[in-house]
Amino acid sequence: MTLIQNDIKAHFTKRFVSAICNQDNDLVLEYLKNGMSATKECMGDKPIFYAITHNNFGAILLLLKYGAILDKDCLEECSENFSKEALEFLTSLL
Repeated sequence: MTLIQNDIKAHFTKRFVSAICNQDNDLVLEYLKNGMSATKECMGDKPIFYAITHNNFGAILLLLKYGAILDKDCLEECSENFSKEALEFLTSLL
């Protein structure tokens, strides 16, 4: 069993969140392809929150593809951490 599969089985999300925050979208994709939830909380927040607050547009798109929901509440929760570019990108997705 791989490290990714072990993390998922043990509900260990730290490396997944770290991959999102560090723009390692190949690793984010591997986690998602192996069954990591795009919608459940990881370390206190949903994965989309980490992607938005770290301006990781690639992870945002991956998470949306795997079922994450981008809605007004999510945007309001993250709004203090937006760059102008992130806000324009996110509003274009709604």
